[in-house]
Amino acid sequence: METIVETVPKESSPSSAVIESESSVSVDPRVIECMAHGMMEMFLPNLQKSKSLLNEVLQGQAISLETVQQENAKFADTDAVKEITATMEETKRYYAKLVALKKEMQFLTEKSEKLKRQAVKLQQQKQREEIQLAQQREREMERERMLEAKVANRQISNEDKPAPT
Repeated sequence: METIVETVPKESSPSSAVIESESSVSVDPRVIECMAHGMMEMFLPNLQKSKSLLNEVLQGQAISLETVQQENAKFADTDAVKEITATMEETKRYYAKLVALKKEMQFLTEKSEKLKRQAVKLQQQKQREEIQLAQQREREMERERMLEAKVANRQISNEDKPAPT
């Protein structure tokens, strides 16, 4: 295989070409420098553009990473909020139970007071009935004493009279 290499000698024209074998190529260092410079000019803008785009991507990744971390923190906060919400709901249920118990206790207190008043009334009525019964017994006993006294007086008065002869 043969390659055509164009060399630019110091004093030679740029149009002269040298045909040499692949194993031994002799190229002027200025040509290499010119070609390197040309390739640099050709690829450097794209490389610089790629570098700036890569930097932008890296910055975007950093921003995205920070955003994801913030969102994760929000989710962690959301879990805490859920826990707090559950606790608040439980507190509401217990408060409702407490209110119901207070109402029931108030109802039972009122009922107890009513029963106590009824018991006092019944006790007073029973005492009145006992007093009336005691008074009635006393009157009956007095009446019996009066009746006994009258019967006794009649018998005494009959005994005092002389018997007919």
